[in-house]
Amino acid sequence: MTDTQYRVSFDIACMKALRKVPSKVMERFHDMVLKLMVDPTRSGLNIESIQGARDPAMRSFRIDQGYRAIGYLQGGDLLLLHVDEHDKAYRWAANRTVQFNPKLNRIQVLESHPMEEAEASILPALSDPERQALQKDTDRPGLFDPYTDMELLQLGIPAEYLVRIRAYHDEAELEVDQSEFDSSSYDILFSLAAGFSLDEIPDLVIAADAGKSISLGFADALRTDESRQQIFVPEDGDELRRFLNGDLEGWRVFLHPEQRRIAYHKGYNGPALVRGGAGTGKTVVAMHRAKFLADEVAHDAGRKGDKILFTTFTSTLARDVEANLKTLCPEHVTGPDPIIEVINLDRWVGEFLKRRGFERSIVYFGEERDRLDDIWAEVLADSDLPEGLTDDFIKDEWAQVIQAKGVGSERDYFTAKRTGRGTPLDRRRRRALWPVFEAYRAKMVDEDLAEPDDAYREAIAILERDRTRLPYTSVVVDEAQDMGEPALRLVRAIVSKAVAEDRNSLFVVGDAHQRIYARKASMAACGIDVRGRGRRLRLNYRTTEMIRRYAVAILEGVEVDDLDESADTLSGYRSLVKGNEPVRVSYPTKSEELDGLIKWVKKIESTEKDSASIAVLVRTNSQLTEIETCLKAAGILTFVLRNNTFDDPAKDGARIATMHRAKGLEFDYVALGLLADDIIPPRAAMQRAVDDAGRREIIEREKSLLHVASTRARKGLRISWHGAQPALVRN
Repeated sequence: MTDTQYRVSFDIACMKALRKVPSKVMERFHDMVLKLMVDPTRSGLNIESIQGARDPAMRSFRIDQGYRAIGYLQGGDLLLLHVDEHDKAYRWAANRTVQFNPKLNRIQVLESHPMEEAEASILPALSDPERQALQKDTDRPGLFDPYTDMELLQLGIPAEYLVRIRAYHDEAELEVDQSEFDSSSYDILFSLAAGFSLDEIPDLVIAADAGKSISLGFADALRTDESRQQIFVPEDGDELRRFLNGDLEGWRVFLHPEQRRIAYHKGYNGPALVRGGAGTGKTVVAMHRAKFLADEVAHDAGRKGDKILFTTFTSTLARDVEANLKTLCPEHVTGPDPIIEVINLDRWVGEFLKRRGFERSIVYFGEERDRLDDIWAEVLADSDLPEGLTDDFIKDEWAQVIQAKGVGSERDYFTAKRTGRGTPLDRRRRRALWPVFEAYRAKMVDEDLAEPDDAYREAIAILERDRTRLPYTSVVVDEAQDMGEPALRLVRAIVSKAVAEDRNSLFVVGDAHQRIYARKASMAACGIDVRGRGRRLRLNYRTTEMIRRYAVAILEGVEVDDLDESADTLSGYRSLVKGNEPVRVSYPTKSEELDGLIKWVKKIESTEKDSASIAVLVRTNSQLTEIETCLKAAGILTFVLRNNTFDDPAKDGARIATMHRAKGLEFDYVALGLLADDIIPPRAAMQRAVDDAGRREIIEREKSLLHVASTRARKGLRISWHGAQPALVRN
């Protein structure tokens, strides 16, 4: 940077103000920013001090004859704060100051008023009669009456906020004024209002290193994790251009301090695990981690050819992640030799084995899946089975013990752990079952067929036998809760401990509360040691608090692991917007329920500009077709999200999807429909279960599926059924 260039950054309030100005003004603003970065001495910018401003570092920048940008200039750093018409911009700047708050470790833009003006300006969203009524109602307790000014100040709340804070009587009034506070201050206030104690706030909201940065200069203060929750600091010119062109959404620019701290950690000395409830931003953190790791590769000439593997369980989620990474860091994902490779694990192992000459077909679905069912029927018909064990139980034993644990011999089977399997099997029964499993495996091999777990083990064997050096120096794993032991063992083998002494080797994110497939695994059992490198996200940025509470209540009675050797809970998991209660509606018949769904969609469409923000989620594919036909017949534009369909934001229409397909997505308004008692949980699956443990596992998985589906909703959730209320639908 030369002496006549500025390092330009943007406060989130500036971005919001830009959305309100005419498009031509926005274009001229973009031109102005580029000029400031190249040569701020050029004519036409008219950089002026603001006479009478409380903060002497405030500057005005000419956009055109009618509009001005307001910025804070300190040395070579310019923080753009606001855009408005000339006089309004100057009035906005007059009473604003920019300060570094060492308790919160962040830059804050504060508005100062004389006391009488401050009292008159509180609760701006209320009408005059409402405000007068509140001022007269001295008997109403204040929302923050239990806390002294000193206690609030010690938490890092600026003194400039105290008058406004003392005027609130309930959470609704606080929510109306959310934009009046910086993110950290609002998080503190909302957490206090939600019932957290003064002792709990520092651990929940305030930075671990807060209070240690009193001597930070302005350039460094701009770049703390806390400041960057509301300030966008472009890393380079390309990122700035994407931002100015509107290609960077809020989640790509502004991370919560804890999210940024985890994603941009300089170096984990081994595998790292990030857990957190739905909506806490785990996938966002994983994508930013991939970007950080790719940036390291790109900036080190000695690492040419190194790659980052981003993998997940389903192909649909992998496609969604790849599309998002193409806007977060397109330079790392596109082109002839991208640094980040995004692929679901099944596809990766299939391509890897094909290159190594593996000739067996890996079976997922279709005719080959039907052939495996036929093989099972043949083997079971020819076998002398132990009394009391059903065919379905034996198939599950194969999948959940033999395949999941990699049991290769009768002796290994005698000592294999069967945790959670319910029906006990003594040595005699296991000896009787082993020939059944051997016969099934032999027939698969004879017909050149393999199950996914076979493919994982074959790939691991090749990597270990040939000491194959793959180009990956790091693997980022999303939705790890849906991967079984063979899959996670393969992830460990792809980047062995020997690569870079295990530094930044694996970055795993997941939440066992959202496990919707019949797979469980312990990181430690798979050779992935995350001790001392486990992190937990607790703030839900997607759903309202009322939706979150409903979704958490669904999981009552479900024991959940922490993806390792211990149990997990959702204690401390909170949303920062209260919102409305989910709506539950019962109908006598299916036709009446479908009519109700049509009316609900049309009502939302009448008030919302974007129909793509609406989603109707169902349990089965047949219900998906039924809902699609019904809404189309009512004249409602729809976009069906099938397993191979990417949720293209450019496509109009209310979204329709199964609950499984909706995993990883989010919408403003979600309806869970056709929740009949024989559908969730599926009656056929319950009837096939051989024991209470099997039935309990099905119910817990269905609860997790309902939990996942409910937490797709940002603002509103509707649940409907016809006939008897399903037992899993909470009152």
